[in-house]
This record gives sequence, C-alpha cells and structure tokens, in this order.
Amino acid sequence: MEIFPNWTTIPIVFFLIILTFILNRLFFRPLGKILAERERKITGAKKEAEEIRKISQEKATAFEQRLRDARREADSGIAKVKADALGEKNNLVSSQKKSAEQMISEARGDIRNKTEEALKVLERQTETIAKHIASHILKRPVQQRGSTKS
Repeated sequence: MEIFPNWTTIPIVFFLIILTFILNRLFFRPLGKILAERERKITGAKKEAEEIRKISQEKATAFEQRLRDARREADSGIAKVKADALGEKNNLVSSQKKSAEQMISEARGDIRNKTEEALKVLERQTETIAKHIASHILKRPVQQRGSTKS
C-alpha cells in the first residue's frame, strides 16, 4: 500500500493550498470586511433607531404631561370663571332682592298713607252723606256732630 497512490496528488494539494491562499486574499477577506461593515452599519442603525425611539418617547411623554397640565390649567380657569360668575350672580340677585324689598317697603308705606288718607276722606264724606240723609229723612237741616246751637 502506497501512501501516495498517484503522484498527481501532490500538485493538486499544492494547487489547493495556493487556491485557498488566493481565494482567502481576494474573496473571503473582502467578503468578511463587507459583512463586518454591514454588521457595523446594522448595529449603528439599530442604536440610532433606539436613540430616536427613546427621544421620541421622551418627547411624547413630555407632550402628554404638558397636555395634562394645560387641561388642568384650563379646567382650573373654567372653574374660577364659573365661581366668579356665580359670585357675581349671587351679588346681583342679592342687590336686586334688597332693591325689591326696598320697593315693597316703600309701596307698603305709600299704600298705608293712601289708605289713611282714603279713610279720612271717607269719614268726611260719611258724615256729609249721613247729614244729608238725615236732613232728607227728617225734612229739616241737621247740624254736624260736635257743633252746638246757641
């Protein structure tokens, strides 16, 4: 048994070693560099995308916080305006109520005065009418009460 059955095996092995060296130098190293560069770019793009995602998340969170603050401030402003309007309404109602009570009081005073005047007028007219009726019934002149004949 021969170790090398054929002498052509040596040039083939030599040729394979040279071909491996050449392919490694011309094909596999550039391909490795290209793949490494591609991996580096992918990794960089992933990191950049992650940074952009974090920044956008922070901005979205900040925006939502500002939106909540603005809504809270708007609600507070609306509540203040409502409270002010309610206070002003209550003041106006109170003022108008006092004014109405004063008008009612004045009207009651006027009614009381006019009633007293009307009663005095009716008393005078009653006496005059009574005197007239008495004169008509008695067929003689009747004098007013409290006056005496001399």
